[in-house]
Amino acid sequence: MIWDVIVLGFYFLFVFYFGFRFAKNTEKEEDFYLAKKEIHWVFLMISLVATETSSLTFLSIPSLSYKGDFRFLEIAIGYIIGRTIVALYLLPSYFSGNTISVYEYVGNRFGKTPQKTLSFVFTISRLLGDGIRLYVSSLPIAFLLERMGFPISAEILGMLALLILSVVTIIYSVFGGFRAIVFTDVLQWIIYLLGGIFALVLIQINLGGFAITNQIQHLETLGKWKVFIFDYNLTGDNSYFILFAILGGAFISVGSHGTDLMLVQRVIATKNLLSGQKILIGSGIVVFFQFLLFLCIGSLLYLFYEGKMVPAEKVFSHFIINEVPSPMLGILVAAILASAMSTLSSTINSLSLTWARDWEMDKWFSPRTLSLFFGVLLFFASLIPYFLVETWEKGILEMGLTIFSYTLGPSIAVFFLAKGRKDLPISGSIFSLFFLLSIFITIFVGIGFKLSFTLLIPIGFGSLFGLVTLTGMIKKN
Repeated sequence: MIWDVIVLGFYFLFVFYFGFRFAKNTEKEEDFYLAKKEIHWVFLMISLVATETSSLTFLSIPSLSYKGDFRFLEIAIGYIIGRTIVALYLLPSYFSGNTISVYEYVGNRFGKTPQKTLSFVFTISRLLGDGIRLYVSSLPIAFLLERMGFPISAEILGMLALLILSVVTIIYSVFGGFRAIVFTDVLQWIIYLLGGIFALVLIQINLGGFAITNQIQHLETLGKWKVFIFDYNLTGDNSYFILFAILGGAFISVGSHGTDLMLVQRVIATKNLLSGQKILIGSGIVVFFQFLLFLCIGSLLYLFYEGKMVPAEKVFSHFIINEVPSPMLGILVAAILASAMSTLSSTINSLSLTWARDWEMDKWFSPRTLSLFFGVLLFFASLIPYFLVETWEKGILEMGLTIFSYTLGPSIAVFFLAKGRKDLPISGSIFSLFFLLSIFITIFVGIGFKLSFTLLIPIGFGSLFGLVTLTGMIKKN
């Protein structure tokens, strides 16, 4: 156990080194938030993948194939389609001006009120969604502390793990800025990927004499290799019906990589449009194979625990804590930390950016002060799942996706309207009200009709588009 702690200690030292290595010359906004657009597109692509690849991917994706099959790859296919749409349609507009925040583009088209409204919704959804991600990443650390014999409850251990994660991430995010975050993301992605590959090999070894050919045949007999779902269920959940899954994945990707400041920030931080397009489309392909890796882990875990009562949502955490020997346990926990900290640091930086530029807080506060504030706020947001997860019916991954799905549809509509229309038939204030109303419509329809998260984004998109179009038709008449 002591070797696991030493491994984690070395990991934190590496993170601190990168944070302080790039801490110089980050006082100006252009450097603190975009690193003067000097970073090569390959590093930005890896940073983008690391940012969106949170601890939810590491710990929760295996649970999907453990309790089901490979149908989540349908959504990954939609991700690639969605990123291609953003790269070819929306991205050229972002490179046409000299904006740092993507919401400034909306502000230039429709006024300050819609710009601030988008920023506010982004802030709330990021705090809630990434709070869940941070919470999930704390679970194996809490298990590790529990195994070390700390005489306190699991809840307190979890909160202590969250505090450790938050403090370390806040320090290098505040001092190093965007440049440090990107290169730390690259380091963390490598650790994370090697951790996943190691876990896959270790499970295979622990299966003993169960040959790979026999494993494949057994999983095929159980229907575990199914990817495409063609059967529409008239009464049940159709989240992974092939049309809904691919369409939902495409909408999610258009919303996240076309309108979410945290992810778009990595794309517009490159030097030109072509590099930005490479980042977007390349990241979609990398993410697809990441999902494939962790779905394979889940299917092998099903064979390893077959016949045993292990909760699907905690199966990978359970395996890591109980089956991985020291000091490799420390390496895998470091991989979980890497996936969490890359997302957390990016969220801190992007929240600081949007309030500096979209709310003009840079008149009163420095980028580092704003980053410190939002780092602390994210820590408190990560405590919320302690009160929700016990009563949430769906898995924690779907929970995180659902939170963003309520807001992404209307957000996509805003950017498509900004791209496609010269003017609006309504004022910026009314447009902002329509935007918020479409979010409430999405929440009401989604909860009322118990719709899958893959359908929420098209509903939100259509509701805002419909409200604006209908208002325009009424005005003409």
